[in-house]
Amino acid sequence: MPVTLRNTSGSDTAYAYISGTDESGRPGFVTADGSFRRLPNPTSVLTPAPDHSIPLGASGSPGVRVTLNQYVISGRVWFSVGAKLRFFVNPANGDGPPGTVQPALTPSDLNWRTHWTFCEFTYNSANLYANISYVDMVSLPVAMSTTGSAGAQSVPALPAGALGRIAEGLRAQHAADGAPWDRLVVTDDAGEVVRVTAPVHAPSGFDGYWEPYLDEVWRHYGTTPLTVDGQGPTGRYTGRVSGGVLTFAGLDDNGVPFTRPSAVDIFGCASGPLYNSGGDARGAVAARLAAALNRSSLLVPGGDDQPDGVSPDRYYGHAITNHYSRLVHEHAAVGYAFPYDDVGPTGAPPVDGHLQDGAPTSWTLELGAGS
Repeated sequence: MPVTLRNTSGSDTAYAYISGTDESGRPGFVTADGSFRRLPNPTSVLTPAPDHSIPLGASGSPGVRVTLNQYVISGRVWFSVGAKLRFFVNPANGDGPPGTVQPALTPSDLNWRTHWTFCEFTYNSANLYANISYVDMVSLPVAMSTTGSAGAQSVPALPAGALGRIAEGLRAQHAADGAPWDRLVVTDDAGEVVRVTAPVHAPSGFDGYWEPYLDEVWRHYGTTPLTVDGQGPTGRYTGRVSGGVLTFAGLDDNGVPFTRPSAVDIFGCASGPLYNSGGDARGAVAARLAAALNRSSLLVPGGDDQPDGVSPDRYYGHAITNHYSRLVHEHAAVGYAFPYDDVGPTGAPPVDGHLQDGAPTSWTLELGAGS
């Protein structure tokens, strides 16, 4: 499959990386000639990985074409501007593969003040599936398009200036409610916004943030039934709060009851009562509860019927909500802003910014202008 990588960032120093695993599960990078190079198994942790950067050339140039010569699973296409990214490798554990250490959203990471971003994809015998995700952060804008059996598809990039507006909105929100939204804004040495991280990467500062909203929700559903539709074979479940626990009749909770979640649970959608139990009925209910909590949609009219009872124009109306997600959707056309952002009313258009083609003939990615 031919992949075209274009640079319209405004900088003539830009790089791409294509990482993932091969079909056997071994991690590696795709080089400029389309070959998949497995990472060597090092003898010590945090061994620098070989440099498999793909220079993109001057901004506005025709782009670089890389032909994928084999399938890539759980892949990412990374972009950086101004400097290369640094990847590392950890030794294999037993008979398993070595581990790729990717750029992380923590100030101790060597890539912390570098301008970088990524999109996610899997290319296998079934299809190409690719998406732009803001679950972790908002940074450099990337647009995607494909051709193939599904026709011509495209996903727009973050609009020009949107990163700065999201940063301004978070700073304003901090001034309004005192919560540490402003700490999600990362700047470089010159004060330019490098990225805005999702609150899942700074949940400790939000301890207690959701408690007043949860007080209202738990009180309300102590007397009012809450119905959650799994939107599939799992069906609908109705529950009430009793003894501090939200219990749904007929639902197997796998031994993990729906108690009041913490900020970590709500922003991450994967721990405590909102842990990801997979494709079972409990998992479907937990996903829809997580979405409703992030959007603060449980107390609006129709909020007792999730997710079909609430239209997207009524999300984020409560003062206590996921303001990162609110601002992302105000300024970006599409893209996940938390893990279950694809949950919505039945038949509603998707907001996740993905492309899928069973027989792709081309995939183009364009790194756009910075903040």
